[in-house]
Amino acid sequence: MGIPSCLKRFFSCFSARSTAGATDSDGGEDIISTLPDDVLSGIVSLLPVKDAARTALLSSRWRDLWASNPLVLDDMDLLLSNPRHVAAVTATVSSAIAAHPGPFRSVSLTCYFAASDKHVLRRWIRTLAAKGVRELVLNNIPWAGLNLLPAGALLECRSLQRLRISDWRFPDTYGAAVLRRGEAAALPCLRELVLSRTFIREQDLDRVVASSPRLKTLVFVLSFGVPERVRVSSRSIRCVVFWHSEAEELAVVAVPLLERIIIQMSSLLSCGYGRDGSDRMRIKISSASMVQVLGYLNPNCHELQIGDTVIKVGKKVAPDAMVPSVRILALSVQFGVHYRSRMVFRFLQCFPNIETLHVWSIPDRGPTSRNGDSEFWNEISSVECVKASINKVVIHGFRWENCEIEFLKSILEGGQMLQKICILQDENISVPEADINSILSLLASLNKGGVEIIILAGQDYGIWTYEVAFDPSRDDPFDCQS
Repeated sequence: MGIPSCLKRFFSCFSARSTAGATDSDGGEDIISTLPDDVLSGIVSLLPVKDAARTALLSSRWRDLWASNPLVLDDMDLLLSNPRHVAAVTATVSSAIAAHPGPFRSVSLTCYFAASDKHVLRRWIRTLAAKGVRELVLNNIPWAGLNLLPAGALLECRSLQRLRISDWRFPDTYGAAVLRRGEAAALPCLRELVLSRTFIREQDLDRVVASSPRLKTLVFVLSFGVPERVRVSSRSIRCVVFWHSEAEELAVVAVPLLERIIIQMSSLLSCGYGRDGSDRMRIKISSASMVQVLGYLNPNCHELQIGDTVIKVGKKVAPDAMVPSVRILALSVQFGVHYRSRMVFRFLQCFPNIETLHVWSIPDRGPTSRNGDSEFWNEISSVECVKASINKVVIHGFRWENCEIEFLKSILEGGQMLQKICILQDENISVPEADINSILSLLASLNKGGVEIIILAGQDYGIWTYEVAFDPSRDDPFDCQS
């Protein structure tokens, strides 16, 4: 996309020696200076930080415009243009932070400091805190030497609404001055916390969450086993996301407003191979929970506990081990592995009011994947939610194998409220059209209720990000087509 002509003229005026009544570098009239202040402020807000700061050199009017505009700073622009001059980038960032009076709307910093330079980052954060930073991203390059986050300074950012930190080690917060003073709401405005590849102990996570009374979204990205247990207790959190992340346990203890638990595994086959479940992540929720969206639950990787009951194959699900609030459930299933796929039956029994069911068909098949197991899958049609509430089924990664077809047959036969089935074919396979038509004819013979069957070929998860997953404007976070 090219630069609009007005911005080209705008850039050309950087080298001009004056502005008022001036002509641009092409000898034409300077139309930029005739624009109203609110338009110029919008233009300045779209510029990289270095260029935006340079406008302050043009005149007092431009200086006031830059200073009055909430600062948007991303030092990656500076790093990419000066990869060998880190000291110059540090000086530019320091100057911009010091010169702008605030507030700072959004600041993204990539930290490349040696341990001996930790005072620079601490000074930056405290200056940002004093000038009302709202959104802060702190990415770290740990091999530069500094890996311990200055959490004491971070906990002083009382205006902060969104915080994302990557590749840091979170320090012990017990001695943080803001917490010693008894200020329970150290981060009173924080609504979104994203921890990416960040080492944080359970007790420190608890303190940060307890210090954030307006926190709505808690996200773990590429985090493996640290902390080992995530015990969520909050009166404000609405969404918890484990994105390519694992822990020994996720326990939703006292979260009355929690609506979504989103789990996307990094490797579907990297955990939980022992039949005793010793390698699986335990997910604990209450039967009184108000969770409406849950998934992807994967029998390979997850053990579900509702109240005091661990859900197991062969163990009947009691009424006190059901969560009636769940409306959207997503499962990851190895259809051809009998002892894993049987958990689908138990999981569905736990959620009697499901309206939309997503199933991600895991490619690694068991020995029965091509032959199917109609006797087992016939059980699915008797589950309460299949009969009385599910109106939409989406099966992702479909490979037209018999085990998957038997599952769909059972859903069609039992689904009294079913309105739509969406088949998203695995992008890595090719199936003869004649075979597909034969299977569709079989399904049509079972379709007595006029269920709409949609086939979308070559679909994957390329557009599904953790930002999409926790976006509250999306009614169904698993629906990549919406």
